[in-house]
Amino acid sequence: MLPYGVADSADLEALANVFNDYCAKHRIVREDEREQVAIKIMCLFKRGIIDPDRLSAELERVG
Repeated sequence: MLPYGVADSADLEALANVFNDYCAKHRIVREDEREQVAIKIMCLFKRGIIDPDRLSAELERVG
């Protein structure tokens, strides 16, 4: 992670994978619901949760 919560290319790839996996697992297809998932992921990322496994676990926890 770059300073100030900015994602580099490796972070973006990991975030996209977490997003896609979560949406597929929970069958989230509506744009507004997908946007909410993306916001939750970015909030977790900005809190310093950058490991994809931990990010996925926290996303499951916060739903």
